Amino acid sequence: MPSRLAEIIRRLSPLVPLAVASWSHPAQAQLIAQYFPSDLPGYASPEQADSVVMHQLMSHQPAGIHVGDFLVRPSAALSAGYNTNTLATPHTQSPQFVMDGGLKVNSDWTRHAFGLLASVSDRRFSHIPIADYTNWTIGAGGSLSLGQDTLALGYTHYQQHLSSMDLGNFGVSRPVPYSADDVRLTYTKLFGRFSVIPSAIYENYSFGRATGGGIDTDYGSLSHHLETGSLTSRFELSTGNSAVMILRGSAAQYLATQGETPNDYVDGAAFAGLDLDTNSVIRYRLLAGGETRHFTRSAAPSVTTPTFEIDTIWSPSRADTVSIFFYRRILDPASPFARNQTVTDGRIQLDHELRRNVFLRGFAEGGMSQTGRTVPGTHSRTQTLFKFGVSANWVINRYVTADLSFSHVNNYSHGGLPLDTLYAGRKSTFASNYVALGVSFAE
Repeated sequence: MPSRLAEIIRRLSPLVPLAVASWSHPAQAQLIAQYFPSDLPGYASPEQADSVVMHQLMSHQPAGIHVGDFLVRPSAALSAGYNTNTLATPHTQSPQFVMDGGLKVNSDWTRHAFGLLASVSDRRFSHIPIADYTNWTIGAGGSLSLGQDTLALGYTHYQQHLSSMDLGNFGVSRPVPYSADDVRLTYTKLFGRFSVIPSAIYENYSFGRATGGGIDTDYGSLSHHLETGSLTSRFELSTGNSAVMILRGSAAQYLATQGETPNDYVDGAAFAGLDLDTNSVIRYRLLAGGETRHFTRSAAPSVTTPTFEIDTIWSPSRADTVSIFFYRRILDPASPFARNQTVTDGRIQLDHELRRNVFLRGFAEGGMSQTGRTVPGTHSRTQTLFKFGVSANWVINRYVTADLSFSHVNNYSHGGLPLDTLYAGRKSTFASNYVALGVSFAE
């Protein structure tokens, strides 16, 4: 590895806990994709395995504990802060307490791989108890080396909640519980400098009820099965630099609820681009293409849109790293009033090494969600969401890291109808400020 790239990784590695925290709830309604277990064998999907940001997150892991042929990496984090708007509605300010724990086990074999993961994240709001929720995840995956080829299989179960602060989740003022099962099978076939990667993914989402405040709202109409098949081809232009093409097809079957037309659809997408990974100053992935979605059980109009992803890391000096991420795609709805969501989102982030054990971060993000209507008589909805924040990260020693952070979220939306009427007079705009002090532990 070039010394320059090693320096970038060394400087970014203490920021991995912050990166995971800030990316766990991005301004998007990706459901499972936002909790993607990037370092679990079997989960290096063709669309994410070559992302330069993913490379950075995977390049440095905690040292871990060797137990036979396995590496065990336990982690825990605690933080306390204050949120001026916990539910995107007036008068919902509250102290916020966060407790996270996790365990990852990965094989240390020369060939083949196997891994397990388990994590839990608990959020408590002392002034707004109905905002409390707990997420947890368990998963397993493995890969089998077949000469130069690789066969990978992964399974993960999630218990998560929709948040009113996420882009596209309009009409949500309380955490909405949902569970998901994700199974994926991938095979990588090498032909010299050319590789072909077919994959198959099955996902099952089940949405529950949001309770509290004397209102019980059923989100069952969002429950669905999703089957996806994709074919990725890569041609190595030079060591670490490749041209990439992705073809993807998927089909979704939604729960049929009384009086509503299911959102069943078939979807096709194609992307082409470059993954340039060897330059020690700038590394990036560019993908561009198009996606089309057709609804099979309703008269809703089809959706066709250009799609793209830009994923860049630039190191202008030994003390600074600039990360840029920008995408546009069609996502599954995270509101019963949306049949689909076309989301465009961009983020720029600066990491600065103030001292060898003190790191600063600043970011700004802006996103727009355009949703197709589901309920007759309503209109499509457009939502814009802006975020910015700063944080300081102090690496006390190899096991303990402390951080202080501040973030701001501002939202504006119009069209459609709100679903959750917990708070009368709910506005289409909201702003939230969150400041927190935390400490994390990792082995």
